[in-house]
Amino acid sequence: MTAGAALLGWGLWRLVGDRGPLLVHHDLTARLRYAQLTGPREVLMFGTPGAEPHLAQGFYATGGLGGEAFVWARPEVELSFTWDRQEERVAILDLAALPGLAAQSVKVALNGQPVGEFGLGDARARHRLSLPAAAQKAGENRLAFAFARSASPAELDPATGDRRTLAAAFHAMVVGLASDAGLDDLLGRNAPPPVAVADRDGAPALVQAGPEAVRYAFVLGDRLQLRFTPALHDAARAAAAKVRFRVTLEETPGVEQELWAQTLDPAAPAAGEVRIALGRWAGRPVRLGLHVGGALRFGWGLWGAPRLLGPGAVATLQAPPYTPEEDAKAAAFRQGLAGTNVLFVILDAARAFQFGTYGYARATTPHIDALAREGVVFDRAYTPAVYTLAAMSAVWTSQYPDRHRSDLSFAARLPKDKLTLAEVLSARGVANAGFVANAMAGTALGFERGFAEFHEVFRFFPELGSRGEAMRRVVPDWLEKHKAQRFFAYVHFREPHFPFDPGPPFSTQFGPDAPLGVAERRDSTWYKEVSQGTRQASQEEIDHLVRLYDGNLAYADREVGELVATLERAGLLEKTVVVIAADHGEQLFEKGYIAHSAQVHEESTRIPLIVRFPKSLGLGGRRIAGFADLLDIAPTVLDVFGLADAKFAKEAQGRSLLPMIAGAPGKPAVLSRTVWERPVYALRDGPFKLIHDTRSGRSLLYDVESDPREQADLYARASIRAEAMEQALYAWLGQLKPVAPGQAEKDTLTRDQCENMRALGYLDPRTKCPE
Repeated sequence: MTAGAALLGWGLWRLVGDRGPLLVHHDLTARLRYAQLTGPREVLMFGTPGAEPHLAQGFYATGGLGGEAFVWARPEVELSFTWDRQEERVAILDLAALPGLAAQSVKVALNGQPVGEFGLGDARARHRLSLPAAAQKAGENRLAFAFARSASPAELDPATGDRRTLAAAFHAMVVGLASDAGLDDLLGRNAPPPVAVADRDGAPALVQAGPEAVRYAFVLGDRLQLRFTPALHDAARAAAAKVRFRVTLEETPGVEQELWAQTLDPAAPAAGEVRIALGRWAGRPVRLGLHVGGALRFGWGLWGAPRLLGPGAVATLQAPPYTPEEDAKAAAFRQGLAGTNVLFVILDAARAFQFGTYGYARATTPHIDALAREGVVFDRAYTPAVYTLAAMSAVWTSQYPDRHRSDLSFAARLPKDKLTLAEVLSARGVANAGFVANAMAGTALGFERGFAEFHEVFRFFPELGSRGEAMRRVVPDWLEKHKAQRFFAYVHFREPHFPFDPGPPFSTQFGPDAPLGVAERRDSTWYKEVSQGTRQASQEEIDHLVRLYDGNLAYADREVGELVATLERAGLLEKTVVVIAADHGEQLFEKGYIAHSAQVHEESTRIPLIVRFPKSLGLGGRRIAGFADLLDIAPTVLDVFGLADAKFAKEAQGRSLLPMIAGAPGKPAVLSRTVWERPVYALRDGPFKLIHDTRSGRSLLYDVESDPREQADLYARASIRAEAMEQALYAWLGQLKPVAPGQAEKDTLTRDQCENMRALGYLDPRTKCPE
C-alpha cells in the first residue's frame, strides 16, 4: 500500500468506521507539504511552498510522482540560499535523472566556484556536496547545477505529450554545518527522508529526521483533539538511538507552551496513542509544533496517524453544496423564472469601487445604478483571476483557473475537455450568442466553443474598432430575431479597459482633459513605465488617469443603458434576467501600479455583480453580504433555465446564486490569482485577506472590513493567523488538478488578434504582429 492509499483509507475509516462523534478535521500528514520545517538544518522539500523561494531559476512547476512532491529541472538551474556568515557547510541532495535518460551527470558551482561533479545513475539517490566557506558570502548565495544531458519526456515516451526540456527531478535537500555528523547518516541505505509521509500499519505516519520541528498553523475549531502514536524509525531502533518527541503550541509568536513530551527508548515497550485536548484554544489562531530530537545521531522518529479530531462538520474553504433545505429556499424564485431569458454583460476591467451602487461619489454609472435599485446587488463579489483569459475560463466552466491548465499564460487556449456553459445551453436547445469586444475573450483562446453564434465585433466596424457602440449595430437585431425563443446573450464590452481615451463628452465629464496627452492615454508605454518605477507620474497625471477611467466607465454605462432600452422596446425586459459583472478590476496607481494582471489588491479583485430579475419576482433592492465570485455565473444561468447537466455539475466549483438570494449563506472564502506559473494569490476569508506570493514566499495580511483599501499590513502582529491562512490556501490549491503539462493548446495569434491585444495593453506597443 502506498502512503497516498493509506491516507485515503484512514480518512474513510474515521468517517464511516468510528462509532464516536469525532471526525478528522485536519490530517497532519496530508498537510505536511504546507507546514513549516524549522531546526538547525535547512530542509528543502522540493515541490512544496517552503522550497519555492529557493528556486532561483530553471525549475518548472511542481510535479507529482507516486504522490510525492518534487520539481523538474531544466539543463541549467540555480538554487538560492541566504546565510548570515561564511561557514563550512554540507548539503545532502536527493536527485533522480529524467526517466529514460541514461548516463546523466551534473557539475555544481557555488557562487561561480566549482564544488562538485557526480553521476546520477539510473535510480533516485542521495548525494553529498561540500560547500566550502571560501566559496560562500554573507547574504544571498547561488548554487548552480549544469546537467550533461537533457530531453523532453515526449522524446522518450511520445504518449506523455510533454515537450519541455528536462534534465532531472529534485526531491529534497538538507543543508547543515560540516560539523553535523548526523548529515552523513542520511546517506545510509535505510535512512529516512528528512521529512516524509509513510505507510505504517495501514495508516499514514509522519517521518522526521531530527533535530527538526514541523509546525502547523490553524484557527482551531471547537473541542478539537490532537491524536497520534509516537514510534522510533526502524533505522533509529537498529542504531539503539533514544529519540525525544515533543508537542508545543504557540498562541503568541515565539512563546511556546509544551503540551506533551516523551523520550522513546528502543528497549522500552511501544508507546500507545497520545490524546491532547485543544478545546481551550477554540477559535484562536495557533501554531502547533511536532518536534523530534534528543539523539545527536539517528534521531529519527514517526508520528503514527497524527490528526486533529473534533465534533461537527469539517470546515473547508471550498464552498460545499447547498443543503436540501438551503436549496429549497429558491423554489419560489425558480417557478417565477419559467420562460425567462438571460442577458449577461461583462464590463472589462471594471472595479466595484467606481460604481455608484457601491458608494462612488461620481455619477459614473447612473443606468447600472438604476438596474441595481431594481435588482440584487452582491457586495462581496470577486474574480478568481485578475486577467481576462483566466477569469472568463472560470466563468464558462465554473472552475478555478488552476484546474484548467498548468500554463496560465496569455496564449493558452481553454482545454477541450472542459465542458462550457454554452455547450450545455446549445445541447438543450437554448438560443445563444456571444458578442465580444476584447480578443482575450474571443476565438483565439477557444471561448467561442459551444456558442451557436459568436461575434468579435471589433472586426466588423473599422471606424469603431472595439468601442462599445459597435454592440448597437449587432445585438438589437439578434434580440429581435430571437425574442420568441428563450435565449442567452453574452455581451462583453471592452470599456472601461485601457486605452483610457473615452472621447467627448466623457473625456471632460469629471474634470479637465489634461495633463495626459494622446500618447499617454492610448499607448501602454506610459503606464507601464510608471508601474515599473522608471517614470515618475505627477499627482495631476494620476488624477487625470482616474477621470479618464471614470469617463470610460460612464461611456460603458451609457451603452448598458441602451441595451436595457433595447430589451424594453422589444418587450423583453420583464422576461429577462440581466446580469452585470466584470471579468476583473483595475488599479489606478494604488500600490504604485496601473493596470491589472500582476497584483491582487481589492481594486483588481473586487468586481460588480448585479442581477436584475423581472419585477414580478419582487427581488428589487436586495443586497447580499456573502461571498460570491464569477464561478457562480454558469450554475446560476443553468438554474434560471431549469437545466441540469451531470458532467457540468460534477466539475463545477461554483454554486447557483438563487439560494443565496433566498437567504442561504455565501461562500466561506474566495480565491483570486495573478498571471504567471508561480502567481500571487489572494484569499478572502471572513474579514481577513491574505496576499501570498508563491515565488518569494512573502505574504501580506489585511482586515478588509475595517481597511477596505488595504493600507495597514497586519502580518507582523498577526503572523500566526497569516500562516494559518497560507497553509489553508495551499491545502485548497492542492485540491485543484490542472491539465498535465504539454496538453494545453497553444495557438499563434493572428494579425488582427495581435493588434487588438497590443491596443488593449496586453502586449508591448513595440510588439511586431504577424504580416
